[in-house]
Amino acid sequence: MGYSDRYRQAMETISEPLTAKDGLSAGEIGEGESRLGIALPEALRAYYLTFGRHALNRAYNRLYAPKEWFIHDGRLVFMEEHQAVLYWGFPIEAAGDDPMVYQGVNLRDNGIEWHCEDARCAEFMLVMMHWQAVCGGFACTGMTRITPANLERIRERWSLVGTLGGGMQAFTQRGDAACVIGEGEEDLELFAASRTEAGYERLDRRLTRMGIILNQN
Repeated sequence: MGYSDRYRQAMETISEPLTAKDGLSAGEIGEGESRLGIALPEALRAYYLTFGRHALNRAYNRLYAPKEWFIHDGRLVFMEEHQAVLYWGFPIEAAGDDPMVYQGVNLRDNGIEWHCEDARCAEFMLVMMHWQAVCGGFACTGMTRITPANLERIRERWSLVGTLGGGMQAFTQRGDAACVIGEGEEDLELFAASRTEAGYERLDRRLTRMGIILNQN
């Protein structure tokens, strides 16, 4: 399955079908590439073409428009955390269609400190799609602390979308989105979301049967 098909399938699993208006044009992407003298890897190009204009990309963190891309320390920066504390980019000299993504910590006057996310671009974009949904992109969201046993039940019953090295896992089930952040015994948090009140009520009941009680936002 190609990158565009993967993104489309993932989005249409948790939301409405995509249209041509949800993607950027090849010309818009080309202008950004020409300005910086770079070429996007296919995994990121396909995301912009398929999904780059969708409102979900700005629900929490912010996917940059091509005119906003910039290069820092040999990396093309394409996304910003909602408080500009973090950035995400990939090495512009990386080989292949699906490079590793790096997280950059904004040290203000001391520049940006880069760390590998241990995820390639396509997986990163799929995880981030679900993170955007549970952080306000969907109408009904909730969160709670969970135990490692709770997480095991989620892994057994939900479909894993992908993981990031900093301790984030994204899941989907029956059109809903969920992300777990944290590692170890004490620091696990579950964020879950549905597009409608009725969907959220069904989600809440399913999780309650698993011993997980959501606090609706």
